Amino acid sequence: MNTAATSMPRPPTPGYFASHWRSLDYFNLYRLTLAVALVFSSLLFGGSDLFRAGASERFQGFAYAYLVIAALFVLGIRARWPSFQIQLTAHITADIVLVMLMMSTSERLAGGMGLLLVISIASGGLVGSGRLTLLYAAMASIAVLLQHAFSVLGSDRGLDGFFQIGLLCAGYFAIGLLAHALTQRALRSETLAQQQADELALLNRINALAIENSPDGLLAVRGDGVVRHASPRALTLLGVAQRVKPGATRLEDCCPELARLAQRIRPGASPILSTSAAQLRVRCIPLATPDDSRVLVLEDLSQAEQEAQRVKLAALGRLTANIAHEIRNPLSAISHAAQLLREDTPDPAQARLAGIIENNAQRLDRLVEEVLTLNRRDRLNPAHFDAAALGTLIDELRQTEEIPAGAVIVSMPDTLHFQFDPDHLRQIVWNLLRNAWRYSRKQAGSIRIAARETGDGIQLDIEDDGPGLAPEHQGKLFEPFFTTDAQGTGLGLFLARELAEANRATLAYVPGAGGARFRLALRGSE
Repeated sequence: MNTAATSMPRPPTPGYFASHWRSLDYFNLYRLTLAVALVFSSLLFGGSDLFRAGASERFQGFAYAYLVIAALFVLGIRARWPSFQIQLTAHITADIVLVMLMMSTSERLAGGMGLLLVISIASGGLVGSGRLTLLYAAMASIAVLLQHAFSVLGSDRGLDGFFQIGLLCAGYFAIGLLAHALTQRALRSETLAQQQADELALLNRINALAIENSPDGLLAVRGDGVVRHASPRALTLLGVAQRVKPGATRLEDCCPELARLAQRIRPGASPILSTSAAQLRVRCIPLATPDDSRVLVLEDLSQAEQEAQRVKLAALGRLTANIAHEIRNPLSAISHAAQLLREDTPDPAQARLAGIIENNAQRLDRLVEEVLTLNRRDRLNPAHFDAAALGTLIDELRQTEEIPAGAVIVSMPDTLHFQFDPDHLRQIVWNLLRNAWRYSRKQAGSIRIAARETGDGIQLDIEDDGPGLAPEHQGKLFEPFFTTDAQGTGLGLFLARELAEANRATLAYVPGAGGARFRLALRGSE
């Protein structure tokens, strides 16, 4: 019987490791083996003069009882009930009691059977981490002394045997102290090892989370080209759809271009790799391992450019906001002075110059207002919109820009519902409607506004019948301060897209239409 083997998980015991229960399992395996040996000895030497008259049957009964108790201990170890310390104390107590009973059946076996308790005491100290070791030694000493005392009283033996028994009891305590010292050292080592294992497991989880959430793709490749690890981000950037099995898949099988590049790349170099999914900058970091492993870092250039653009725009926003606040007060004074000058002067030439001053002051004021709006993009106050509310907003903006009612055709379903910041939506639609009217033919139906529901949101298209946008300008359309109009600020479309993204929507130019078409894609009501 292999009591160390286990086929089912065991519940944890506070204060004890799994190794304690395994040690108790091995200790009980020794007890089972000893009980079987004692049973076999009782059957083999039952008729000899080894035992007192009529005592062989009692020895055999004690041996069988020892075997049965050891077998029952297996069930307690498997269930881990009762607690570890109670089970260990029960094991040692059973050893002491049954060994003493068997010692009483034979004077010739008494000394040798007493030595068996040395193993029980030492095992109890080692298995129980040194707890109660001296108690076990004291229990064994008292039992041996009592057994010898009853033996002396029932026979003609002298008292000189107590010296031998005293040495045996001293040996019990010496073994107990040694077991206690050894187990304390082993326990400290085991506790330290467990702490280091927990810290290593935590570090591995942190590394796994860092790799999984890294914006860069990470590939660990052996010198022979076999992939040791591939993060999901790396597979996405490489456009690899097949399953990569670490330690078995070769890099050339999933991405031949990167495999060829990895053979030529040197540490410190950052070549560019174009894939179907992205344009990547590849860096190689050697791991200094015997198999020449290395880590390939895949950096998405588009994200790097976007991050640089965000940093630049953030710095630009802070600068322009400060400048805007300083400009506004003198700008108001200039505009007011120009109005007074134009009203008070009868000279047409001076009135024209005053009008130029006033128009440019108004242009600067619009620029300041757009800059300040850009810096307030993250202050969201979403509200509910339906078809009626959107139609009212479009009609108000049409009247503000003095666009004839027949020039704008609006079509949308009555079931339209979505959430958006009212001020942001007004700014976006106003920019798009003003641009559409500026570049349209200014006829009936020149501007078409259509809203439709899609599977996961709503699309709002604003289209004019003008000449459209030249292909060379489409890539710069949403860049700040880019404009094809000498009177424009170049911030209108850039501001509109920033406000759309702040509301988790997207604003894009749709090529291929007769005129210019812009599409605002936003989420429906949740």
